[in-house]
Amino acid sequence: MTTITLEMPEPIFYRLNQMARVTRQPLERVIFQSIQGNLPPLIENLPLEWSSELTQMQFFSDNQLWAIAKDKLPVRQWQQHQALLERQQVADLTPTEQAELANLRQLTDHFVFRRSYALALLKWRGYTLEPTQLL
Repeated sequence: MTTITLEMPEPIFYRLNQMARVTRQPLERVIFQSIQGNLPPLIENLPLEWSSELTQMQFFSDNQLWAIAKDKLPVRQWQQHQALLERQQVADLTPTEQAELANLRQLTDHFVFRRSYALALLKWRGYTLEPTQLL
């Protein structure tokens, strides 16, 4: 552990202190959880095949990140993924269907993580993320 001294505005301290009181946790734990929960993941902790792309995203403009954040998973891809998942619940998938499901799962995971990373970067750049901004 490393100890630091931190100066913060009174309103932020008040909010953290209130959260500690309400949750009956030490103030230090609430501060630690707040910091830890808001940090974007480290590139070195990401799947190797995504690390290069996500490293580049750190240098994207805000507009480029917003475009990624507002991107939608292709409807046909989502429908096919869901159809295969439902079929898998009632019957064995053929080897071709299994391969397609694995590919769709990987594409969906990549899409979700890329979008989440863009949102995390925007948050760290000071944007407040409202659900209506992502529609």
